[in-house]
Amino acid sequence: MDDTIKISEDFVLPRDLSAMAKTFFVQTEKPLCDGEFFIKKGSKVTGVKVIAAGEKIRDVQRLIETYPLSNGAKTEAQDWYKCRGTAIVTDGTTTFVNCEIHWYQCANVGKIEFKVKVWGDKVES
Repeated sequence: MDDTIKISEDFVLPRDLSAMAKTFFVQTEKPLCDGEFFIKKGSKVTGVKVIAAGEKIRDVQRLIETYPLSNGAKTEAQDWYKCRGTAIVTDGTTTFVNCEIHWYQCANVGKIEFKVKVWGDKVES
């Protein structure tokens, strides 16, 4: 039996973890908002925590307007979470940095708008 759940073509969760998993795996390079850096392919995002939910997210109305469901319907404020975690970020060369990243997620939209909030130390790859 497979021990993973594929939630999109980019992310895989271990089967024993809930939807708000503490760790998830990145299968393809995931670009960050600045466009210059990526979450490294094959790395895992650890220490995932929800830092805001629903109306507590400052940009929740923008998210509702910008990211409708696949059928065109709008999401609702309580569907959204702002999360943080730690991942290895690269610029596409041999530089790899362990960083704290933040993103928004919605159950039927997915994880979007990844940003680096705290740059860490370089790591060996």
